[in-house]
Amino acid sequence: MNGLVVVVSLSPANGHREKLLAVCRKYWPGVQEEPGCELFALHEGPDSFMVIERWSSRLLWEQHLATADNAALNAELAPLLAEPANVWPLTAVPIGDKSKAIL
Repeated sequence: MNGLVVVVSLSPANGHREKLLAVCRKYWPGVQEEPGCELFALHEGPDSFMVIERWSSRLLWEQHLATADNAALNAELAPLLAEPANVWPLTAVPIGDKSKAIL
């Protein structure tokens, strides 16, 4: 698989959880329709959210990063965060059963 998994942590500032979710709800459907987007999911922990992304290629992810909608999403999220988002682009290291070892 030549795809790319990206994990992003979002830590909302105090009192901004619901606003952060509203921004995500606004932009997620468009991102999920972009070429190469195979997964764009939001998961919640006690104090933060994790975005789990899967793209068919690094090139298509980079094209996503360059879109006006992505710039707008990041601009709306920035003031709602306690700290800047952490972004980890990752490639799979398949160990064992590949059907269970690759996102």
